[in-house]
Amino acid sequence: MITYLKKENQQFLTEKKDTNEVKWLIAEAPSKDEIDYLTSTYQLPSDYVTSVLDENEKARSEGNWHDISERSALILIQFPKASISPSGYMQLNTYPMSVIRTKDNKIITITDQPTDFIEKIKETGLQSSELSVHSTLLFQLLWEISKSYNGFLSKVITEIGHLEGELKIATENSQLYQMMDIQKSLVYFESALSENINVIKRLYDDRERPDAFDHLPHLHDILVEMKQGLTTTRIQLKLVDQISSTFSSIVSNNLNIVMKILTSLTIVLTIPTIIGGIYGMNVKLPFANREDAFLWIFFITSFLCGAVIYFLKKRNLL
Repeated sequence: MITYLKKENQQFLTEKKDTNEVKWLIAEAPSKDEIDYLTSTYQLPSDYVTSVLDENEKARSEGNWHDISERSALILIQFPKASISPSGYMQLNTYPMSVIRTKDNKIITITDQPTDFIEKIKETGLQSSELSVHSTLLFQLLWEISKSYNGFLSKVITEIGHLEGELKIATENSQLYQMMDIQKSLVYFESALSENINVIKRLYDDRERPDAFDHLPHLHDILVEMKQGLTTTRIQLKLVDQISSTFSSIVSNNLNIVMKILTSLTIVLTIPTIIGGIYGMNVKLPFANREDAFLWIFFITSFLCGAVIYFLKKRNLL
């Protein structure tokens, strides 16, 4: 689906079709016909449009964003999105988004699925800036993406904190599954942020006016925000590795404690079983002719069980 937006007083208004006033085209999960329309109408290389259909596509840039005299320019960036993993926990993935500046100064953003940050910019409009519309929109998109990374990382840190609180009672695999999903998310983030930073660095080197960012979160802030996200990701990834090892050790230790208790109880319960087995033999035994034989056997058995329990507790075996 393609949405056409024109700019009016820093706000975006929807148009039914492309006109000279349209400044931003949003292509969401484009069909084959829409891909053909975009490539032919705006004279775009096909890979500019089809790259987003490959979830494994890496961030990159082609052409000069500030000089499109020869050909259109592409900024392909990866953005984060939350989903539910097969094990039932939150998992974070990264997906590519193409931002294209055409020769007639229109911006085309192409994604394979809905994105919150694009909807946010559509509703709030452009921030005031002395920069051109295409640069303002690009930097605003990059800023929202960088913030979304750090927002998701905050949720990951909270989940890790909850998992640490469950370490003492961990005896099941559910926490390990959740830890695996977190680790997988952080690996995706590390790769995506590294690639994004390389693209932003290139854009930073080619920026048109370093002194004209006004209130726009400029490229330096975007770069700092991305680097902060990358540093946080790497720190959390190391912590998750350590916690996973500790988690496995604690789970094994808790299971060993349970097995130790069960084994000790088995020893205690074996005593009355042995005595009962002995007095079940058809031979002459002590107390066999006494009327209170059962009480004597019961008291002796209880005394032996109590003595064994005391011995096991003293040795920290029960």
